[in-house]
Amino acid sequence: MSTIFLLTLIAAATCAPTDEFVESFVKGIEEMEKIAETYQYKQENFVPEHYNTSETSEYDFIIVGSGPSGSAIANRLSETPEWKILLLEAGYIESPVSQIPAMEKYLQHTPYDWSFRTTSQKHSCLAMEDSKCPLKKAKALGGTTATDQMIYTRGNRQDYDKWADLNLKGWCWDDLLPYFMKIEDAHIPDLDRKLHNLGGHVHLERFQHSTPLGKHVLEAGHELGIKTVDYNGKDQIGVSIPQATTKDGRRNSVAQTYLGHAIKRRNLEIRTGALATKILVSPHTKEANGVQYLQDGKLINAKATKEVIVSAGAVNTPKLLMLSGIGPKDELEALKIEPVCDLKVGHHLKDQLTFYGLNFIANSTAKHPTVRESVEELLHHHNGPLTTPGAEAVAYLKTSASKEKLDLPDVELLVTRGDRVKKETHEHDRFSIEVTLLHPKSTGKLSLHDADPLHHPLIDTNSLTDPDEEDLHSMVAGIKAALKLAETHSLQKLGVRLDHDKLPACKHIEDDEYWRCAVRHSAVNRGNVAGTARMGGEHQDKEAVVDGRLKVMGVHRLRVADASVVPVTISGNLVGPSIVVGERAAHLIKEDWK
Repeated sequence: MSTIFLLTLIAAATCAPTDEFVESFVKGIEEMEKIAETYQYKQENFVPEHYNTSETSEYDFIIVGSGPSGSAIANRLSETPEWKILLLEAGYIESPVSQIPAMEKYLQHTPYDWSFRTTSQKHSCLAMEDSKCPLKKAKALGGTTATDQMIYTRGNRQDYDKWADLNLKGWCWDDLLPYFMKIEDAHIPDLDRKLHNLGGHVHLERFQHSTPLGKHVLEAGHELGIKTVDYNGKDQIGVSIPQATTKDGRRNSVAQTYLGHAIKRRNLEIRTGALATKILVSPHTKEANGVQYLQDGKLINAKATKEVIVSAGAVNTPKLLMLSGIGPKDELEALKIEPVCDLKVGHHLKDQLTFYGLNFIANSTAKHPTVRESVEELLHHHNGPLTTPGAEAVAYLKTSASKEKLDLPDVELLVTRGDRVKKETHEHDRFSIEVTLLHPKSTGKLSLHDADPLHHPLIDTNSLTDPDEEDLHSMVAGIKAALKLAETHSLQKLGVRLDHDKLPACKHIEDDEYWRCAVRHSAVNRGNVAGTARMGGEHQDKEAVVDGRLKVMGVHRLRVADASVVPVTISGNLVGPSIVVGERAAHLIKEDWK
């Protein structure tokens, strides 16, 4: 089934629904829930002899990965009609059901996710099986935007100025703000129009269903002196209603926007179910000249006459580079991979940590419409509980634990309806406050398990290991800020109370020490991984993998453009910044080849 046909099918889901169409969605939701309950990832082994090898025609550019960066690059490069573009994606296209925002909580447990897990941790994930945390990473056309919570963040301007301070011209806030403006189609009336835009590919709106809870949280913030802000505007520290990457109540991924606008261009070829296994690099000239990939039982070599651009994400990009001989020489030789270029690929891994253990009950009685009623409201009116993952409010706070001199938040609080831990239906309204560590001081590492491209890499997030325990202090301070929010008059008038059973491993201790123990046991990695192919100044940063123009050091005609290049932590999730990396990459490529 062609990608064009499938995108058209999804677009058809916005047409006037018949009873049969409504029923198909009801059954699709039930089926997705069943898949999430029973799905188990099965590792396969790569045996080259089992595949037929073939060659494809030549392309000017080959892009690996259709996530936020790759889709933006594919769209922009295909604007030049004389360039022939191949976009490879290991996953498949979204379905109309996976595009329902309320299905977000199930997608990590389906084939739409890579099913990555960390290595066994010594200081975090202690309550998980083998002390290994799941690491959410999308395996779908559109990448992260096909499975995430759809909350759009730019980060803080100070994040980008820190980036530029690494002697990286063109990456400061003033340089990147025009890209952030360019990508936006912001249909939120109360935003500062000087800092936001209409007409871009990233459609922004409020989630199309909410309850009074969001308003009460804003009022609670005011009681504590926390102002209401546009967190993607002039000031980030404060509380707000989330800005969502949805359109008419449906998930609006980069596959629908960037690729949806480009799919009919005859010079763009998109291949799904196509897993890149190796970048083809000449050992003599050190030039990338193609990509080897698996698709439909065939091992295919595709040639690139201009460049290969790797945008496979901060886990699969370093994995592919190392499988291709680009990475730490000693590690590659130990796996019998011929080194092409000795670079610190996989080092400097940063990932945010989230604590989900704050669940609250309110006195109000919960109302639960039937699935069919919710589907009818979604399809007929673009509204109702299915149009949101439950997010009601978000706050960015600089806690008392922060040692940062700049005006940067160290935690994010996300208030969501329902219970993020317990899945059963409840008589009373419930909500949770997720506490996320934005700027981890702990640094991890990604390495190959072996030389098999079908095997997952070793992902050691090394969370909560910084010697001064700043990460742990910030997490506990964030928890206490969330509890303080719940204690305000604005929320207490709803009868809000913490629904909390102490963790067995921590039940013998109290107060801050309990929360420290709880964080070490039950906080999980968020999957906002960055830094694994870090950008740095050429001849100045010996541990950099790419330069300021995203070119891989020591390898010609090869670039990396995704979250793996980001050399700093970002005050928010990485979707918006990754799209901007893709936009800037396309600009740099056009500069170099026109």
